[in-house]
Amino acid sequence: MNYKVRTNYQQLTLAITVETRSRCKVRIKVYDARKPKTVFTDRYKTVQGLTKFFVRMPLSPEEVIVSVYDDNRGNLKTAQEKNIRVLNIEKLGLEKRMDEVDINSYSVMTFVDFAQKFSFNASYLRPTTYISDALNYKIEYLPQIVSDSGKVIPTPARISKSNGRIQVSKEMFDTYTVPMRMAILLHEFAHFYLNENIDDEIEADLNGLLIYLGLGYPRIEGYQAFLDVFQVNPTEANKNRYEVINNFIRDFDKKKFVMF
Repeated sequence: MNYKVRTNYQQLTLAITVETRSRCKVRIKVYDARKPKTVFTDRYKTVQGLTKFFVRMPLSPEEVIVSVYDDNRGNLKTAQEKNIRVLNIEKLGLEKRMDEVDINSYSVMTFVDFAQKFSFNASYLRPTTYISDALNYKIEYLPQIVSDSGKVIPTPARISKSNGRIQVSKEMFDTYTVPMRMAILLHEFAHFYLNENIDDEIEADLNGLLIYLGLGYPRIEGYQAFLDVFQVNPTEANKNRYEVINNFIRDFDKKKFVMF
C-alpha cells in the first residue's frame, strides 16, 4: 500500500500508525515521490495488533511515498491487503539536540551542508569529484573503492590522512538510505577533522554520531550503517565498536552520554 505525503522540504517526523489482524513482518519504506531511489527509511518490524513507526526526517523533499506492506507478501494495493491497515500518518516536529553539537563551527556547518546535499542526491549522481560550495571539502565518487593494486575494497567510504579527501563507493551508496549515507560521511569527516587520534575508529564513530544524532537523524539507520560495514568484516574489534556505538546512542537519548 502506497500513501503520498506532502513534506514540503521540512524537517519533521512521520508517525505511521499500523494495525495488523495477525502477526506479520511489516515493512515501512519512505522515499522521494519524484526520485524513488532517494530513500529515507527502509525497515521492518514484526507486528501483531497496533504499533506506531516514527520516521525522523532532517531532510525531506516536496512529497514522499510511504509504502506499508507485509514483507513476505509484497506491496499490495489497499483493496487487496486484508491483514494490514494504516490508521494514520501524522507529521510531527523533529526533536534535535543541537545543544550537544557545535554545528556553528564553520568546519562542521559547511561539511554538514555538503554531506546532506550529496547524501540526498547520491543515487542520481554520476561518478566524478564533487567539491563543497565553500571549496573546503572534496568527495571523490567512485564506481567502487579499490586498493593501489586494483583490488576492490568492500567499504562504503574512506578518507585520506594527508589531505582529507573522501572517497565514496557508488556501488554501496546506491543501496543505502539517505541517513545511512550521512552516518558514513560524518564518520569519515570525524577521522580527519575532529579526532585527536586520526586512526582511532571508535573516536571517529562517536564524534560522527554526535553530529548525526544531534541533527535528529533516525537511530535505526545509524545502527544499520555500521552493521553493514561490520558484517563484511566481523572482527572482535568491530564487535567491540558496535557495543560502544549501541551504548552511546542509548545514553545520548537518555541524556547521560560521556565522550572520551
